[in-house]
Amino acid sequence: MFKSLGLPLAGMAVLMLIPSPTSSAEVPAEANPSASASPAGDYASEVPKDRVIDDKDGKALAADEGESSLPVAQELDFILHNDFRRQGAYDESLKAVTTISYYGMRHVGGDRYPLEVHDARPDRTRTLIKTGATSKFESSKSNQGIEIRGNPQGLAVADERALLETFDFDTPVVGLEKSRHVYKPLGMQKLPGMLTWKIQINRNGGYYRILYIDSHTGDIVKSTIMNAHGERVLDVVERDYRSIDGIRVPFAVDYRGPDGTLLASDRFDRVEVKRKRS
Repeated sequence: MFKSLGLPLAGMAVLMLIPSPTSSAEVPAEANPSASASPAGDYASEVPKDRVIDDKDGKALAADEGESSLPVAQELDFILHNDFRRQGAYDESLKAVTTISYYGMRHVGGDRYPLEVHDARPDRTRTLIKTGATSKFESSKSNQGIEIRGNPQGLAVADERALLETFDFDTPVVGLEKSRHVYKPLGMQKLPGMLTWKIQINRNGGYYRILYIDSHTGDIVKSTIMNAHGERVLDVVERDYRSIDGIRVPFAVDYRGPDGTLLASDRFDRVEVKRKRS
């Protein structure tokens, strides 16, 4: 399950629906450097002056320990009113989507397993992995709860459950319009080749997510799943974003353990989007 529309199959939680810029439709993000490239040097210069906090008294919004992030005032408003949202009727395009299906392979070492992920509104997801001639792994989240059958490949059952528990069909942008109290701003973080907003999604239960959102495109490029003790469980990195029927989805998702070890990679060759009938 990914995240933006949360790709269930792949690790659930990462494919959040993102508007597709009209200038780069149907072009992978990797082939459009201008979409994510950021100026060299101090990335604070990329943020409007009126958004940066003078942190002389130590009261910045960003309160990460052990990580370098830039404290920025009103991050949530900044995300909501960023330029990428003005590239067409993003809200209506996203809200009209009812299901997204992903088809591809999960790679674990030198092995490959056929993979399907089916996400549906509201917050329903199902992942299928064919692990042998007659065996398969299946996980799902619905209003009946979470179900996991079989043995996953690359990820542990606990990792698959964490992905399911933190899965959201809508993106943070849509979520922010509904309710802001579940989102905690953590400033801005510099990742390789891009400047990201860093926000924490609070929720009931044992797991929660920290999202890294490309400030130039709105793509969720990384999400970190944390447990109730604040310990890192899994890093999910999304890339190769492409425009499919008006929304942006990642065609490549990597899963890494707390020590950075690559556990599994999902690669999709086909994505289908279904919308409400008008």
